[in-house]
Amino acid sequence: MTRTETHERQGSAVSARWRIVGWIVLTTALALLAVTVTMRSVMSGQVAEAANVGVVQEIEEFRTFAAEGRDPRTALPFTSMGALMERYLARQQPLAGEEIVGVAGGTVLAARGVADDDGSILVGDAALVERILRDPKTAGVYESAHGTVRWGKAEAVAAGEPAGTPPERQAHLVVAQFTGAAQEEANRQAVMLFGVAAGGLALTAGIAWLVARQITRPIRTVRETAESITAHDLSARIPVEGRDDLAQLAETLNAMLDRVEASHLAQRHFIAEAREHLNEPQRRVAAALHELVDEDLPRAERARIACGAQRLIARMGRTLADLDVLAQSGNPGFVKPARVSVGEVTADVAAEASLPGTHPERYFRIEATGNADAWLDRNRIADAVRQLIENAVAHTKTGDTIRIGSSVADGAASFWVANPGPPLDPERARALLESYRSAEGSDPGMGLGLAVVKAVAEAHQGTAWVESGDGSGTRFGLSVPLEALAPASRQDDAFADRLATTLGEES
Repeated sequence: MTRTETHERQGSAVSARWRIVGWIVLTTALALLAVTVTMRSVMSGQVAEAANVGVVQEIEEFRTFAAEGRDPRTALPFTSMGALMERYLARQQPLAGEEIVGVAGGTVLAARGVADDDGSILVGDAALVERILRDPKTAGVYESAHGTVRWGKAEAVAAGEPAGTPPERQAHLVVAQFTGAAQEEANRQAVMLFGVAAGGLALTAGIAWLVARQITRPIRTVRETAESITAHDLSARIPVEGRDDLAQLAETLNAMLDRVEASHLAQRHFIAEAREHLNEPQRRVAAALHELVDEDLPRAERARIACGAQRLIARMGRTLADLDVLAQSGNPGFVKPARVSVGEVTADVAAEASLPGTHPERYFRIEATGNADAWLDRNRIADAVRQLIENAVAHTKTGDTIRIGSSVADGAASFWVANPGPPLDPERARALLESYRSAEGSDPGMGLGLAVVKAVAEAHQGTAWVESGDGSGTRFGLSVPLEALAPASRQDDAFADRLATTLGEES
């Protein structure tokens, strides 16, 4: 049974541009709504506060006027509470929405204030006046047929009158503030503010759309660049503009693409070299085996063919070993450094190359020997020099002398193998050490071995190099720092030694 699993794409289907616009508009709308509601609340509060202040002011003026008890025009005491009330009301100029009613002896004497089609509101609404007068409180707020009314009242008694004075000797002033008109004006202003806010929200949405387009443009560029990359073309890169976070992201992605392209090219080189190094020996082994089946061949000829087949099989084994080294070169622990003598490594590899039967018809000699210790992986360095020796053997003729050497200078150890012959073209010499180019047009046996040398050198924080054209043939080598792979304590000691040496030379 085959089980098929489907994976639904998670996340929002809305584009990033719309999400940015949506969040900006939503945030702005909430802010404008809060401002509008707050402003309406403030304006309503101001209407109520103004009404309260007007009521209190009128009540205080009336109490002061009644306490004096004299007619301002004659300076004589009022003869009745009705006269007091008439004189007081004649002096008042009610504000818009305000109404002042004077009640003396149970009768409404006069009124000044807001009037509807039937005249004074309070005079025409005896029930409302009676309700106010009967209310034990001196101020309050009612909801009436004329809207919200904020009222206050004050009582005045003729001077010298005892408690329980009859109504005809009493006077009441009622001050009412009808806030409906003022509240409607506040509501109109709130609606106007809401309209302005809506216009501002529409403008914000337009600006947010343009800004989101600018913000998401690098993202679209990244997507378009990613779509243009194929398995055969990894050269596309993202344009970097500015120095903001998106520019840094583009630089990071470009660096990643550089690594991916380098890895891809190295992989192609790896496969090409493996094919080159395995196909030709495989064909020759197959041909040799085919000849061995021929029973008519002399025994000596069959032995020669079998020996050649064994050499080809050994060559394929070395190729597989080289491929294994390249595959491991990027892994931690690829090198296991120890303190070794540069000269001893050189002498051991030269002695091994000179063993009888190892490289027939070639001569080897040590050209120079470095006299110092270094923190190296002895086996990896020896393998790299052996690769250089195999490379030199493959490109020399019978009787040629191959030179092996090492040196120590500027805190680095260098190992090399030199062979006679015509100098290499500088471009070709440089291409030999570029892993992704060495297989293209190079001779069989050259690219893969040098790739191993380069991998070993880089694992030691060093470099591989080639020199040609100085009249002494061509030298391939690698240079590695003496103390780069040393333990941390040893690196500190080495730094202290170099500092002491430098100070000693200066003094």
